[in-house]
Amino acid sequence: EKTVKATTRFRRKYADDEEALERVENANLWIMTKMMMQKEEATRKRQQANRMREIGNAPKNLFLKYIGGYLPPSVRQMFEAPSSAHFRTASSLMGIFALMGVCVPTQAMNFVGLSAVACMGLIYQRGRPEPVKDDMGNAGAVQKINYKEAASAVVITALGVLSGLGLANALSYVVDTQVTAVFCLTACAMLWTLSLFMKVYGCFNTN
Repeated sequence: EKTVKATTRFRRKYADDEEALERVENANLWIMTKMMMQKEEATRKRQQANRMREIGNAPKNLFLKYIGGYLPPSVRQMFEAPSSAHFRTASSLMGIFALMGVCVPTQAMNFVGLSAVACMGLIYQRGRPEPVKDDMGNAGAVQKINYKEAASAVVITALGVLSGLGLANALSYVVDTQVTAVFCLTACAMLWTLSLFMKVYGCFNTN
């Protein structure tokens, strides 16, 4: 609107100056073209963001459609598609532990234990609000542990480790390598998957 008003004003001002009027028209054309390009770019980014959101929610939607409807609400709420930040954190931790377990097979069980601890922490802390801090950055109050949620995180992690153990035993008949190294990889893979999609915060609220 401001551009249209300014263009109209300059047209009246330079109505008798053909050269100046041409410059006004060229400037107006350039400004309108740039504005259209900006609008098209904004529309394209918005459409791309919508597509990415749909893709990100696809696994959760499929789960809710075919499986979630048969589960209790408290269990159904445990599933959540990961954000990019959560994906990077979980992938970095589990990837490092899996790599170290392969590089140092004699310490593979220790890295499985570290992966399990990390998985429990990620599942328990996911979605949990940050503690209130004072001006110095210190936590104002220690958050109480929700034992039901903590126990659920332990159970989920234990199931991941057991699934990794079963998968490692199955692969041991096919892959000719140390069982501990295979177990480290399979356990880390299962724990990585659980830490990406599982949470316990707010899943057992009765309000």
